[in-house]
Amino acid sequence: MCNKCDHKDHHKDHHKCDHKDHDKCHESCVEEILEAILKAQRKADGDDGCRTSCKESIKELLGESKKWTKNTIPFILYCGDCAPFKASGATTILTHHKKKKFVCITSFIFRIKDIKDSCAVLELLTFKSDKKCEKDSYKRCDETCSPCCQIDHKDVDDLVKTGICINVDLSCFCAVTCLPAVHL
Repeated sequence: MCNKCDHKDHHKDHHKCDHKDHDKCHESCVEEILEAILKAQRKADGDDGCRTSCKESIKELLGESKKWTKNTIPFILYCGDCAPFKASGATTILTHHKKKKFVCITSFIFRIKDIKDSCAVLELLTFKSDKKCEKDSYKRCDETCSPCCQIDHKDVDDLVKTGICINVDLSCFCAVTCLPAVHL
């Protein structure tokens, strides 16, 4: 739970806060969660109530076993209008003719790479099946319309890094949903 914005008392104390403080509360809440995820991921990479929540995913990532197999807490961000945040980015692939081609990837799922001064570097995550579809541009790919469309019935082990990173202003987000910890 965020230090500055305890949601149990949020509604009770909501009338005491002016709108400016309310927005600041949510900004820091998202930032604090992402900082905790980043710290946990860095610890796992260095080998050093809810079943699915940010707190549980962080605990799972930093599990009791001596050898951690999970190194990432994927998450979904929500903008101030409560809509899930979707980002697109481009990378290049080598075709079977050994030519480089651009490929565009759209995702609602991210991995935190860095945070500094309320700005974050996020890596877009996708599923192997989506990546294959994007490589075969002649195939018709369904547009990723929502986080559930992107995630439903996908194998957890098929979630992959894209290498596509974006910079975001964390003040633009009001909520974060953490997915279970995974190994990428």
